[in-house]
Amino acid sequence: MNIKKFVADLAARYRRPTEPTPPGAVVEVDAAHEAGRKAGYEAGHAEGYGAGREAGHDAGHAEGYEAGLKVGHKAGHAEGYEAGREAGYEAGYKKGYGAGREAGHEAGHAEGYEAGYKKGYDEGFQIALEAEKTQEPPPPPERPSPPEPPAEEPQSS
Repeated sequence: MNIKKFVADLAARYRRPTEPTPPGAVVEVDAAHEAGRKAGYEAGHAEGYGAGREAGHDAGHAEGYEAGLKVGHKAGHAEGYEAGREAGYEAGYKKGYGAGREAGHEAGHAEGYEAGYKKGYDEGFQIALEAEKTQEPPPPPERPSPPEPPAEEPQSS
């Protein structure tokens, strides 16, 4: 603010009008006052409405985002859990089935081998006993006949 303006404002404040104010001038001041008040109200309303709308939008957006995030998280978690459980079940089933099948095969093979060996041994032993009982004894070995005396040779004289 410069000094000239300051002095002029100070003088105008303390000056008393010497002439009475005409009634028409007051009406104009009231109308101007009303027009200014109305313009200020509308400007303030528009500004306040815009600020309020923006604040409400931001708050609603944040609240909606948070609620949506929770719902989406729960739904995504449930869906992911179900998919993971199913994949884990399938993988575990395949792995367990393969291991069980292999172990069963090995156990069955060992058991079958043992049973077959025992059965074959027992059957072979029984067959050998039966053959021993039904087999005729071998004929006694032939006795060699006594050696013949050597033939005499004619004598020559």
